[in-house]
Amino acid sequence: MSHSIPVSGAGDLSDLTGAILSRLRQAASLLLWEQGAVQVNAEEPFRLASGNVSPIYVDCRRVISNRSVLRTFTMVAGTILERHGADFDVIAGGETAGIPYAAVLAESLAKPLVYVRKKAKAYGTGSRVEGALAPGSKVLLVEDLITDGGSKLTFLDAIADAGASVSNVLVLFDRQQGGGDRLAERGVTLHAVTDRTTAFAVAGASGLISENARLSTDEYFRDPAAWHANRGYGWNAPS
Repeated sequence: MSHSIPVSGAGDLSDLTGAILSRLRQAASLLLWEQGAVQVNAEEPFRLASGNVSPIYVDCRRVISNRSVLRTFTMVAGTILERHGADFDVIAGGETAGIPYAAVLAESLAKPLVYVRKKAKAYGTGSRVEGALAPGSKVLLVEDLITDGGSKLTFLDAIADAGASVSNVLVLFDRQQGGGDRLAERGVTLHAVTDRTTAFAVAGASGLISENARLSTDEYFRDPAAWHANRGYGWNAPS
């Protein structure tokens, strides 16, 4: 006797896909915690490239050799992009941390790969985009991490200068510190395999961080400038 699974309508399937995607994003967060790519230290905060400090540090370079993380990344990324109908011809990795993630995603989705330099070369052609990027191409920019989005804007400019366009940016981890809003101002949609909210939810449920650590990071993300001032650290406002 054959059996069939009743389907009420497309909305139910959409809800199911959303639930599965949520679980996959949680799994990605747990892998990052497990591999030490997400760390919390409220007593001795981490120095960031901006000169500011943070009680949380996310080091996505730490997991580029981990096959489980990369498989999860491509699975979740592909699901997100398909679910949102992201349209692109080429995948671009941002120098340098975005390049490994762009490479594995390009292979998974059978898309051409290029990468974008932070600065133009001081020799040769001076190109900031390496690889074959045809004018008019629609590009998906892939990065490891986004904070305030400043570095992503420079990559968007370089791609535009090469005659191509970006409507979607994909990152492994979104710190949720305004980067998505800055991209939206440029008409670009941010997609994240996982983010701070998801990471801390699974960490709290799994007992991976203490309550004091969670409260300190909550305070930091509510008002980073005040958090710095209360602890005697200088604050460099995002430009």
